[in-house]
Amino acid sequence: MPIASKKDSSKLKYVRLINQSVHTSDDIDIGDIFAVSKNIIVVVRGYINVHYYYIPIDKVEGWDGKVLWLNITEQQVKNYEKHDAYPDSSEYFVNDSPPYDKIPPDFPEPLHIPSKNRRPAPEAAAITTTKDPDMKYGCTLCEQLFRTQGELSNHVAETH
Repeated sequence: MPIASKKDSSKLKYVRLINQSVHTSDDIDIGDIFAVSKNIIVVVRGYINVHYYYIPIDKVEGWDGKVLWLNITEQQVKNYEKHDAYPDSSEYFVNDSPPYDKIPPDFPEPLHIPSKNRRPAPEAAAITTTKDPDMKYGCTLCEQLFRTQGELSNHVAETH
């Protein structure tokens, strides 16, 4: 579902996502959006050894508010690499040449998707049992339970 309606002039176009992070379906950060056209996003990775990935827009899953997610893996992204192929500013809206005053009205907009980078609640790390509700700290390495965080810390330091 698009972020805004077709009549809304404040639509989030791909141009507004320049400099935002891009992740693959296997959750690898492959770089930042460097340039966009109507059909392609250009992702740049690296500073000295620069890689440009020219990825078709149909390979984009959506925007979660922080990251643009692709529906392909990092290995598949490598098929779109053009090493040192700087995007032509006559064909692309490029990071280095703002402002982007004349965005065509039919320029695509990303789908809004739920965030994939949710941090677990602190309670998620606590393990409780019905046998003894006071035991709530679990060692993820050996699955032993401890009454206090201090006991768990001592166990990890001494045992693992």
